[in-house]
Parts: sequence; structure tokens; C-alpha cells
Amino acid sequence: MVQVVDILNLSRNNLNGGLPGSLANMKNLSSLDLSQNKFKGMIPESYANISTLKQLNLSFNQLEGRSHLAASHRFSKKGLLILGVLGSLIVLLLLTFSVIIFCRYFRKQKTVENPEPEYASALTLKRFNQKDLEIATGFFSAENVIGASTLSTVYKGRTDDGKIVAVKKLNLQQFSAEADKCFNREVKTLSRLRHRNLVKVLGYAWESGKIKALVLEYMEKGNLDSIIHEPGVDPSRWTLLERINVCISIARGLVYLHSGYDFPIVHCDLKPSNVLLDGDLEAHVSDFGTARVLGVHLQDGSSVSSSSAFEGTIGYLAPEFAYMRELTTKVDVFSFGIIVMEFLTKRRPTGLAAEDGLPLTLRQLVDAALASGSERLLQIMDPFLASIVTAKEGEVLEKLLKLALSCTCTEPGDRPDMNEVLSSLLKLGAKIPPPLPSSS
Repeated sequence: MVQVVDILNLSRNNLNGGLPGSLANMKNLSSLDLSQNKFKGMIPESYANISTLKQLNLSFNQLEGRSHLAASHRFSKKGLLILGVLGSLIVLLLLTFSVIIFCRYFRKQKTVENPEPEYASALTLKRFNQKDLEIATGFFSAENVIGASTLSTVYKGRTDDGKIVAVKKLNLQQFSAEADKCFNREVKTLSRLRHRNLVKVLGYAWESGKIKALVLEYMEKGNLDSIIHEPGVDPSRWTLLERINVCISIARGLVYLHSGYDFPIVHCDLKPSNVLLDGDLEAHVSDFGTARVLGVHLQDGSSVSSSSAFEGTIGYLAPEFAYMRELTTKVDVFSFGIIVMEFLTKRRPTGLAAEDGLPLTLRQLVDAALASGSERLLQIMDPFLASIVTAKEGEVLEKLLKLALSCTCTEPGDRPDMNEVLSSLLKLGAKIPPPLPSSS
């Protein structure tokens, strides 16, 4: 016996397979809803023979073909109209979405040639044009050069509001591709960082093919390399306590980079020329063109990352970074240890010779002197420093060099982290009484 049903709603029942042709035998069926199931295949032609059917909903299935509803010409026309409108809307939405994706991709591709860097909108840095910086630096006069490297030249300048600044101009002609990468990296890094012992970036200039430059806070005492090695520097200012204070400033900047920001940041090229001193002789770590941000999963900053490009400066490079390209925060710890030795001995990290004429590194020289006793230790010190240290300061000096030597252990795991280094420096500095105020 054929069941008599007026309305049959089997929607949302997770039904699958082909549509049952037997439904065409149901008498007086006026509404059939099979939507939102998992039916597949062709729509049975027998559905077109249901003369009483007024409404048929087969949407949200995986069906093919047309129903050929002879039962209701009115339904066919209405259904086709609805389907046509829906189809048009879907096509329009797809076209709109495709245009949006294409525009974004095209804009991203053009960014390389666009004089406005992609990160500029996210920064609060002032943008200078080439003319601004030419006027500020006397058209990049050689008289205003205060530092130079293969990738950049740094000029002293004065902005239109009278502020003294340092303008770091990239050498585009010789190293354009590498300079672009370093410039992008340095601006992105500096724009995120806020610490008193890191150099402060004030603005930038970016004109494609013409100029890429950073405008930095000017440090009137120059860089540490000049203070250590250039003749004419007054040595009387550089007591053991003053040198420890500079080392503390550098260590504080590195502690922030390694563990005080959202992600560990490795400087990768820490050396005296990248340490700038303000009017109070407080140190500021600078030049982040080679800096690397380690992944957020590296909670202690000690896991390994890698880089294929050669970076860093010979003499300050940790062995695992120089030879294996293994990058951790301990790379900066090694460089810091070398800087401390250089600051105390006034000797370069390489190019030294032993008494027998064999080549010697600064680390080897300090290691041998520590093993030979305090008298030998004073012989390798900066002569001025050796002439003024008291017996008490001599003990601190020895401990300071032992700390520096521990920072340069061959195995990264044997080196202290910068938090430990800073704590040790503060304790050593506290053992030296401050100088007595001079009488007027």
C-alpha cells in the first residue's frame, strides 16, 4: 500500500547514497525537503512525474542534473530564478574575493620597489628625505664622518630643529642587496626595543635607489674602540671602576636583548666599535644590522638557530658561530668577554704574538697570565691601569678577568648567561670604593 503524505521533510538527517526513486510513487505529495544531507549522484527523472509536488528542496547535497519538473511549471521557473540569482551572487563574491587577493599580492610584490618600507606604517619614527639629511650633514661631508664599515658610513649631523644626531647612511652602490636586508632588519629591530643601554633610533630615510639611512641619537663620547685604541684619549678618566661601570652598562643592554623582550635577540656582532658612549660615559649597544630574533619557543634563548650568511667580526666570534653557524645568546656572551679583556689590556683580540713569536689570541694571553700570578697579570694590562690599581683593586681586576675568561669558554654551555655576568659585575664594582670628591 502506497503511503499518502502531503509534506515530507527529511532534511538534516545525515542521509547518504543516491536519491530514492520510489518517492515518486507517493500520492498527494506537495512538499519534499531533502536538503542538507549527503545524497550523491543524479536526480531521478521520476521526480518530474510527481504531479502534486509544489515545493522541492534538494540543496546542500552532492547532486547532478536537473529535476525536469513537469508537475509545476511555476515551480521550475521560480526555482530557476532563485538558483540564477544565487549563482550570480556566488560568482560575484568569488570575483570580488579574487580581486582582493590579487591586489594584496600585487601590492606586496611592489613593496620591493616602493620607496616606503612595508613596516613604516607600524612605526612612530620620523621619516626624513634625502635633502633633509644632506643639509644636516653638510652634504655627507668627510669632515662629519664619525664611523664607517663596509656597509655604512656614520655622519654627525644637525637637524632643522637644532638637534645633534648621528646619520647612518648605507653604501648602496657597493652592497645594495645586502644593505637593504641589513637596513630592514635593523629598523625593525630598533623600532621594537626600548632600553637606556641600547642606542635610540629617531628616524629613517628611504628613497628607492637613492638613500637608505638611520637617524640615531648622537653619542658625544664616540665609540669604545676609539677610547681604547686611539691616541690622545685622556687615560686619567678610565679608572678600574669606570671601566667596570661601562661593562655593567653593556651587560644591562644585553640582558634586555636576551631575556627582557618578548623574544630572545642575539646581536651577533658585538664589538667595541658597536658600543657608543654618551656624555656621562654610559654605554649604549648599537648597530643591529646582523641581529637575529630567536623563536618564541626558545624560553632560555639557548636552543639552536642557524644562518648561512657570514656575519660578525673575526676575533669576537664565538667558535660555534664562526665554524658551525650555531646561534644562541651565548654567542654574545663570548663577544662580551673579549670586549672586557680588550678594555682592560688595551690589546686587540687577534694579531698578538707570544715571546717565541708564535701567533697568540687575546684569550690565550689572558689565560696564561692568570695562570702565572698577579705580577704577570699586571704586565699584560693597560699600562695606565696597571700603574694606578691598588692592592684591593688588583684582586678585583683578577676576578674580572676570570669572569671574562669564563665568558669565552669553547663550549657554549660552560659560559654564564648575561644575567649571571651582570650580577657578578655589580658585586665586583661594589668592592671598589668610589673616588673621593676633588677639592676646589
